[in-house]
Amino acid sequence: MDLVFDAMGDLFGHKFTSQWGVWDETGKWLGELGHLSVRHLELGIHRLRQQVREAARSGDEVWPPQPVAFAALCEPRPEDLGMPLAAEAWREVCAHSHEPTSHEWSHEAVRLAGQAVGWWDLTHGGGETKASRMEKRFAKEYQALVNKVMAGLELVPQHLIESDQNKSAAELAERAGREAAQAQAEAAGLPQRMTGRQGLAALRGALGRE
Repeated sequence: MDLVFDAMGDLFGHKFTSQWGVWDETGKWLGELGHLSVRHLELGIHRLRQQVREAARSGDEVWPPQPVAFAALCEPRPEDLGMPLAAEAWREVCAHSHEPTSHEWSHEAVRLAGQAVGWWDLTHGGGETKASRMEKRFAKEYQALVNKVMAGLELVPQHLIESDQNKSAAELAERAGREAAQAQAEAAGLPQRMTGRQGLAALRGALGRE
């Protein structure tokens, strides 16, 4: 927390030290920021410094943030890392969910987040309610990948903890069956936008099982 307290002291002086002191005596800052890397903290400090400068230009008074507010400033945004915004990434996934292996993705994180939601579900829709749930799920997956990029970690197809643990065995088996059928269809050169009956008939034909 020395990095944060030194920066806060430089930016706010007595306004900060009179409330929090020169070190995290209460442990509140560590409680909110302890999971963040140095890069995250530096990002938050950078944004806070920008806010202080803008306030100075407009003649406004600015006060030190509370720990939870500063933690929000430390959260990386896709644009900070040269990645598409979440809304742009979602539109890309929706537009190209039928061609995940051939589309040239704007960033690997977009593809991985779409894969985590499920290409079959994305291509088959299911109404506004389901679409809204998928978009929220995508946003969580994408932000998790943004955090990984920020931390310098390698991107791998890893679902959020909630993804599979909350699914029943039947749901997991159904998804596995869909993905296997889709993989077979792709290998056979079949189009992905087909009805179930059309896809089964075409697949049987391709495999010589008329």
